[in-house]
This record gives sequence, structure tokens and C-alpha cells, in this order.
Amino acid sequence: MNGLSVRALKRVIRETGARPSRGAARELARSLEDLAWEIADRGRLLAEHAGRRTVKDKDIRLAVKDWKRDYS
Repeated sequence: MNGLSVRALKRVIRETGARPSRGAARELARSLEDLAWEIADRGRLLAEHAGRRTVKDKDIRLAVKDWKRDYS
């Protein structure tokens, strides 16, 4: 499994007005972890492009913005 709490993700689903199953929360956790890996890797590439080994918050923000642009 992963580090994302199924319980917390069930709460997120519930806050949308839906009734979540345990499987739905687990699948959301898997999907979010995959997305986190993709964004973190984009952030790493941005840091490298800037001549740094340290990924900064601005790298992650830009990576998220790029991801949203690519998948919108």
C-alpha cells in the first residue's frame, strides 16, 4: 500500500456529498500517489534546469501548473 490514509480520503470523498466505499478510497490513494510521483519528478527536472539539486516549493508549484495545463 502507500502512505496516504484511506480514512482521510474517505472523508474527502464524503465531503463531496458522496458515500465512499473502502475500494474507492484505496483507488483514490493509488491515483494520488501516482500523481505525486509525476509532479515530484517534474519538480526535480525544473530544479535541475535551474542548476539545483534541491527541489523547492516553487518547482512543485510550477510542476502542478504544467500538469494542469497538460491535462486540461
